[in-house]
Amino acid sequence: ALAGGVSIMFDGEAAEGDGVRREWFQQATKEMIDPNRGLFKSLDGGRTLQPNPEAGDHAADHLAHFALLGRIAGVALHHQESLNVSWSAAFFKAVLGCPITVDDVASVDPEKCDNLRKMREYSAEVLQQCSLTFALDTEADQQDFVVDADKRGRISTIELKPDGANIEVTPDNLEEYLQQYAENLLIGTIREQINAFRQGLDVFLDDALRAKLRACCTVAEFQLLLCGATEIDVDEWQASAEYHGGYSAGSNQVKWFWTEVRGMTPEERGQLLFFCTGSARAPATGFDNLMGYNGQQQCFTIECDDRGVERPPTAATCFNKLKLPPYSSAETLAAKLRLTFWAEGFHEGAVAA
Repeated sequence: ALAGGVSIMFDGEAAEGDGVRREWFQQATKEMIDPNRGLFKSLDGGRTLQPNPEAGDHAADHLAHFALLGRIAGVALHHQESLNVSWSAAFFKAVLGCPITVDDVASVDPEKCDNLRKMREYSAEVLQQCSLTFALDTEADQQDFVVDADKRGRISTIELKPDGANIEVTPDNLEEYLQQYAENLLIGTIREQINAFRQGLDVFLDDALRAKLRACCTVAEFQLLLCGATEIDVDEWQASAEYHGGYSAGSNQVKWFWTEVRGMTPEERGQLLFFCTGSARAPATGFDNLMGYNGQQQCFTIECDDRGVERPPTAATCFNKLKLPPYSSAETLAAKLRLTFWAEGFHEGAVAA
């Protein structure tokens, strides 16, 4: 009931509908994940984002922002919309309630991950020489588990479990230690932000439903459901397309269009898809399940726009429709098509069927 209807209108614009709602999802999310706002940061060179442990230094009410973002994610899931954001696998795991593993460390520090894995080959004697306990200190965290315990200082301690400083790491509890070490490294300092996000998401995805999701899908599949596919499969996109207004798969303009799309960078394809559908990512379940007006499946459509070849392409995002004038050459089509990369906002005429 809470997500039954979401109608968006931008200030100063007359349009409304599913396409406008999609753009609102993208714009609201884009603003909140902007690293300049301080709520998120990257540990892998900008490839993915996760909550910033120092977010409170940038905004006193940062936890309210994370709760709001969780609520937005829930509404997006309800409406089968994709959010154009690449969060880290560890963040998705924490949100879904899956345990962090040693392998997850590779996403932010491959060398450290290798060192952790090598510990599985240590004999009991070597582990004993390491003098490891279920407690970490700042010096030990930088030493990558060298055998010489005298090289490690004792500055500040983080216990991985109650009384962890007095629990020695042995072959019997090594896997537990590695799991808790990885969890502390990846999400230990952002638990408040994760909990706030989950509180917002809980309105739509409570503990019971998350448990069902963990049983029937992987973390990668959950990421696809929420954020869509990062790579756009042009073959699949083309195979699902329909043509109206006199165009067909054999029309020159249609052939030129797909040739141009194949020559684009992934970012440019995302921009074009956003212009046509309001989302920069492909649907998690493929282009055959592209959602359109009033929550109905609506194939991507290229329609001939005979109002003049001097016009750039326009789009009806609620219907996943690109209105393409019958340009006389591939070069003209390419130049006109790329004008859409800088198009934002909606006009009421664009949402007419």
